[in-house]
Amino acid sequence: MKLGSTRWKLVWLLTLIAVVRSMDAVNFSVAAKQIMPEYGLSNVRVGVLYTMYMLGYAMFHLPGGLLADTVGPRKVVGAALLWWSIFTGLTAVAPRLPGLSLLGPFYAFMVVRFLIGMAEGACYPATSRMISNWMTVDERGSAIGLALSGAGIGYAIAPPVVAFLMVHFGWRLPFYVFAGVGVALAAWWYSYATDDPRAHPAVTAEELALIQAGGARSAATERAIPWRAIVLDRNVLLLGATGFCVGYGIFTYQSWFYLYLVNVRGFSQVSGGFFSTGPFLSIVVLSPAGGIVSDAMVRRYGRTPGRRIPGILGLLLSASCIGLGAGASNAYLTVALLSLANGLLYFSVSSAFGAIIDIAGPFAGVTYGFAVTLLQCGGVIAPTLTPVLANRFGWAFAIYVLGLLAIVGSLLWLLIRAGDSLHLPEESVIAVGARQPSLP
Repeated sequence: MKLGSTRWKLVWLLTLIAVVRSMDAVNFSVAAKQIMPEYGLSNVRVGVLYTMYMLGYAMFHLPGGLLADTVGPRKVVGAALLWWSIFTGLTAVAPRLPGLSLLGPFYAFMVVRFLIGMAEGACYPATSRMISNWMTVDERGSAIGLALSGAGIGYAIAPPVVAFLMVHFGWRLPFYVFAGVGVALAAWWYSYATDDPRAHPAVTAEELALIQAGGARSAATERAIPWRAIVLDRNVLLLGATGFCVGYGIFTYQSWFYLYLVNVRGFSQVSGGFFSTGPFLSIVVLSPAGGIVSDAMVRRYGRTPGRRIPGILGLLLSASCIGLGAGASNAYLTVALLSLANGLLYFSVSSAFGAIIDIAGPFAGVTYGFAVTLLQCGGVIAPTLTPVLANRFGWAFAIYVLGLLAIVGSLLWLLIRAGDSLHLPEESVIAVGARQPSLP
């Protein structure tokens, strides 16, 4: 695995895009500390705004994957990054935008948050297709894990950066800064990336031979998507169900962890911003670790156990940390345990996303989009349901729900066979090349 090769440079660039995407996803949850009193928004209404972001994010995973498989991931990633960066900047003036000002601040934020989520939702399916195009079978888990670690970096950086800028310059400045960074990065991506390794001027003959021999798929899909094969595939549905369990936890952290520390555990705005980086710093370590472990086990034991064992291990350990952290009386111990729990969720996600690409064959983008839409359904529910549960039963109970769902997800992994491939119609096999054989 040569991290300096062209294919890994592309993965590093995708990782940087993931950093920016996650910063733009979580900045509102920190800025909400000043937005709420300025516009009279309650916890439940802020939860609805998180849900609107997640709704757009979930709805556009499938279209994003479809576009990546048909027009190519380079265009999809670049256009999505530019779109959400523009609307990130417009968040600062959403209540005063023409047309939206007539709706009132709450509904203006709803529209803008939905549009940001819509573009961000298209990014990861296109990322999965790019990895399918460029990476060998036994590199995909590591590549996915590295790209997801960018999300952890972004989630970790955003709270202290937003909190600092918010306290000293007001809540609007962070949105302008983040927007400018995103526009510049979109230009860099579009000038460097190619969909096909054969079209990239920096790819050597040696690297191209390795990519092609390792099972990468760079050809665009030239026929109708086999929707029936995808949406009825047992493994894809099980991976989506496992993803729902994980997604509920992941997006609870994104939307409520900072405010939980400040409003419930008694941290100040600045110290809360600092300690709220914990769950996301753990992603930086444990997400690529999950991918590396999964790829190593695939090489040794085959795809099914190689993806399954790290998936189960990450979820069970996460559930244990969630249970201990939610009940801890010491606030710093709670931060440590819940931070570790979030990283362990991503440890398992690296295996899950690798399994989706393994199973999907030449339809990696759209299959990823479909399966991860189910994950995002957990994210749509979590931001609104979490404060409702907390108000009714207490915050400890609301957090225990995350652990329960992690246990359910680990049990579902027992039924997933990542060594299988989509059962494509015969004409699909002829059009795109013989599908991968079923592996252990």
